[in-house]
Order: sequence, then C-alpha cells, then structure tokens
Amino acid sequence: MTIRVMLAAGLLLTPAGPAWAEGPDGDVHQCEVTTICTDVHEPGTTPTPGTTGGTGTNNGGGGVQTCTWNGQQWPCWDNDLGWFDSSNGCYYHRSSPQPPAGNKDWAGHDPADGAVYEVNCRQTAGGLLPQDPVFLAQAPGGPPPDNPATLAKDARDRIVFTAPQPHIAPAEKALVGLPVWLWYDWSGAAKPPQPVTVKGNYISVTATPSVRKVIWDLGDGHTVECKGPGTPYPPGATGPSPDCPYVFTASSALRANGSFSVTVTVVWQTDSVIVGAGTKVGQPILLSTTSAPFELKVGEVQVLN
Repeated sequence: MTIRVMLAAGLLLTPAGPAWAEGPDGDVHQCEVTTICTDVHEPGTTPTPGTTGGTGTNNGGGGVQTCTWNGQQWPCWDNDLGWFDSSNGCYYHRSSPQPPAGNKDWAGHDPADGAVYEVNCRQTAGGLLPQDPVFLAQAPGGPPPDNPATLAKDARDRIVFTAPQPHIAPAEKALVGLPVWLWYDWSGAAKPPQPVTVKGNYISVTATPSVRKVIWDLGDGHTVECKGPGTPYPPGATGPSPDCPYVFTASSALRANGSFSVTVTVVWQTDSVIVGAGTKVGQPILLSTTSAPFELKVGEVQVLN
C-alpha cells in the first residue's frame, strides 16, 4: 500500500515503508502496515475450580467452572467431551458431522427437531466409558464457554493500523543549528486505529490501541523519541517545539541526493479487557507503523562578512 503524505515545500515523497511488530523477547518482526502481526505471546492461565453443583457455564474470567457428581468435581465443559450432566455423570458433545436423516442414531426423530450427541460417562473410579449416541431436542448446557485470549486476539486482528502523515517545519528553511518542529497526523480516508470489541457467547472483549512512543529517524544518523504526535508548527514560531524538537548539526549537501531521508515510526500498545469486568486479558501487544520516507534538504547558515 502507498501512503501519500502532503508536506511543506522541500519534501519529496516515496512509497510507504513497512510496519514492524515487537515481540515479547524484544525482537522486531515485519508485517503489513494495515495488519497487526500475530506472532505474539499469550500467557497461560491456571484454572480455578468453582463450586457449581449442576451444569454451568464459564463466566469468562479465565477459570474453569466445575460440576459435582458422585462426590467428586469435574469440569462442566470439556473441549473434546462437551457439557457435563451432574445428574448422571455423562458428557454430551454434539456430533459433527451429524448422521444422515434416517440413521438409527436419530431414534426415529426428524433432524429439524434436535441433534445427535456423543455420550461419554464417568465411572466411579473416574474413567470414561463411551455410550451409544443419543438424540436430544435441547442442547445440553448451552454454547461453549468463551476463551478470553481467543476473543482478545480476534479483536486485535480486526484493528486497522495505517501509517501516519508526518510533518516537519520550517521545511523550506531547515538550517543547521536552528530548531525544527516534528509532528504527525492523518488525512483523507486514513485515521488513527480505533478500539474493537468482539462478542463471544457470554462475554465481550475490547482491544484498545494507544501510542506507546514515537521515533523519528532524521536520516543524519540520529533519532528522536517523542511521547506523542507532537505540536503543529505555528507560523512564525522561532523557538523549539514544546514536545518534539530537533536541531540538525550537519548539512545534507554532502549526501548523494543532497537531502536527508526522514521517517516517523509510531509504536502502538494494544491492551485487551473483558467488557464490564475490566479484567485485563494477556499482556499488552506492541506493533509499529512507519510513514513513507521523505527527503529533506538542510542547508548551512550563511554568514556575511
């Protein structure tokens, strides 16, 4: 994708650069500007037993709700076995694919009236004994519990990241020893990434991006790190920017093309929380988007004798 950047006179534009994602180990991985990278770390969770006595549902807090049968507790939901029924100690999982109409497992029922379920029953010693499939008009237990980490990843993957539009001023009078102002914004159809909420069976998770830091590569071998987008240059200002200033110490005249190639990289931090509960899901995820490079000519101050 090409990001077109409208700047003051003296800036020559080239195609947009790539985006980079920083992993938990500090490594940086390249990805597309508008797509969040997915090689991120999701820490595991330790199940927390509950005390529910009947078939229950997971509240999405990261723990596993339990059911009681024969004096022992068992997970109310198992990804392979389905929902647990405390009345008989059996797990019920909807068969996939469903048997064809007329199959003996339907026990004479019409497929429109329900579904066929695989049955595995706990034994007194704790083992599982498969039973014949059964027809049930009502699904046991309800939809599967939500995995907050899965919902968080889905929400992050739907966030649209676009490269910012960088500005530098006074661009037409960039001189060695005089301060320049650095800032960025968005224009046209581009806009800052927005929070995304994904709804599960029982809970919803919102992923919210925020600016972690901003890194300007001035093309002269130096970088400047700023905390935010910077302040737009007010015409006629003579002092430095209050939040993102820079002073060139060398002219660009000796460069091959007579200019410095400047880029700005925005590092985004995306945090995910369970809606309503406010519980954080996993660790913050970092992703960076880089603007199109542009060429800036920096001259020497002319001294008259």
